[in-house]
Amino acid sequence: MKLYIKSILICASVLFINACDDFDPKKDIENPNLLLDNVIGSPGSTASWIVGQEREMAIVYNQLLELTEIGSDNYENIQTFYNQQFDGLNILFQDQDVNTLAFRIADLRTSGNVGLQLVQPEDPDGDDSQRAELLFFVGWAKLLGGELFVALPDTELPDSDPATPKTPTENVNAAVADFLAAEALNPTHAGYKLALARAYHYLGDQTNAVTKANEALAIDATFTRTVEFDGANQPDNDFADALFERGNFDDLQPLPRLDFLDPKYFVEGDDESPIYIQKAEEAYLILAEAELANNDVVAARGHLTNLLALVNTRAMNEFDDSVEGRSGGTRPATAVVTVAASASDPFRAGLVIDRQLGGADVTVPAISGTSIVQTDIDALTDQLVALEMVYLMRQEIFIAEGRRFVDLGIKIPISENEQLLNPSVTATHILSSIPSFIPTDMDAFSFDTGANQVTITHNMNAVLVTNRADASVVPFF
Repeated sequence: MKLYIKSILICASVLFINACDDFDPKKDIENPNLLLDNVIGSPGSTASWIVGQEREMAIVYNQLLELTEIGSDNYENIQTFYNQQFDGLNILFQDQDVNTLAFRIADLRTSGNVGLQLVQPEDPDGDDSQRAELLFFVGWAKLLGGELFVALPDTELPDSDPATPKTPTENVNAAVADFLAAEALNPTHAGYKLALARAYHYLGDQTNAVTKANEALAIDATFTRTVEFDGANQPDNDFADALFERGNFDDLQPLPRLDFLDPKYFVEGDDESPIYIQKAEEAYLILAEAELANNDVVAARGHLTNLLALVNTRAMNEFDDSVEGRSGGTRPATAVVTVAASASDPFRAGLVIDRQLGGADVTVPAISGTSIVQTDIDALTDQLVALEMVYLMRQEIFIAEGRRFVDLGIKIPISENEQLLNPSVTATHILSSIPSFIPTDMDAFSFDTGANQVTITHNMNAVLVTNRADASVVPFF
């Protein structure tokens, strides 16, 4: 444990913030300034620890986004540079990427607990707001574990007493406890309330989700929280590499109806796009879904109107994306193309943007974007049509943020490494969980190049609505 803490201390140090990837905790530490005894109790140690926690969060999201976005209908993996198995929902416990994601989440949780137990209590400059932040990081790790995995331990114990894997509900409930503790220490922080709203939504607790969503909006109706990256000092945004930096390799291609939102992340020199892990838009989506669960379409329209107004104020990115080839013409790349969400849906214009603009920039939403306009919202009268719109807007607004995978109800198994080391892992823990109504070709489509029309094979938002009674999806129904 002491050696592990020493490694975390180095990761948390601003002076050594890029050393973690190469650090071997089994080697002796010769710099006395980095020894545990010289850090615990030092003024400002909690602030430095939180910097390390932010870095841990960036590392988690670098692993998380690749798997969850490929494993959803948001993106198709065109090249072989990234995980090839998740695209067809062949999610195996032997997959090294599965092990890495579980390890990264555990690392975020463990380092946060060390900060809570050893660093902050002994820091003469430590305060309640810093303790609340550490609680947020620990809770976030548990939330991700619950949302993404069939089960996952939420503690670190010796090999002689292995941690029992917790169910998704147990992990998310544990996250709720941490978020409530953070909220108690800093009750005016919109992010802690929004984290609670998200967790309660996942649990299907409509009353508490609505309460926390409203409280978050009352504090800050434009709130955002990001994971930041550093192209010069690392870590950089790996998902930006997949979407933009590798250019005409076309690694990951968006579902054509989401083309106007891609690439959400791009790179200019050492500047790396941040990832938005919290934003006020989520509160409005929760409120709208809750009203629809009560069959109040009029009230839901009001929340969606407020949501659209917020989305329309969000920043846009402008950059040259002309190198994007869209797989040699086999995918739509010009604005004349219209897209239908399925063979039974109408064709819509404006979903595909021009990539070859002679050096001119494309404009893509930096935080949130949607194809929905006010007239679409005003026309809503049917509960289920409105619910499909809510899940379309969730898909669009949260694209490239790892959220669609959760909305689809897919769960990743416990990894082989954990199975080999932890006798508490059972045979059911090492199997992925995929709802029976989820097709393995979610991102399939046909492209009539003569007519410039794309037809998506599966309208997955309609699929979710049809199967809303299934416990794995649409929590309020």
